[in-house]
Amino acid sequence: MSAPSSGTRNFHMIEAVPERLEGAPRQFRRRWSDDFKARAVAEAMEPGASVSAIAHRIGIHPLQLFGWRRDARDGQRSSSPDRAGQG
Repeated sequence: MSAPSSGTRNFHMIEAVPERLEGAPRQFRRRWSDDFKARAVAEAMEPGASVSAIAHRIGIHPLQLFGWRRDARDGQRSSSPDRAGQG
């Protein structure tokens, strides 16, 4: 069993600071052009293409390319003529 509590507790206040923490690396989000994304997705959609290999070659994380490919497929499905009017 644990020792009986004396009834006093110590709390420490932590102040939230909105600025960047000193020493934290400065990283900016990269923005990819629609043309760059379209070319990467088109290559990744080719039969037998390795999404991971393509992503590595063009310098992005494979999950990024998988996401772009998924978004492109979802966009094609929602704008296809056979599905327009369903909903």
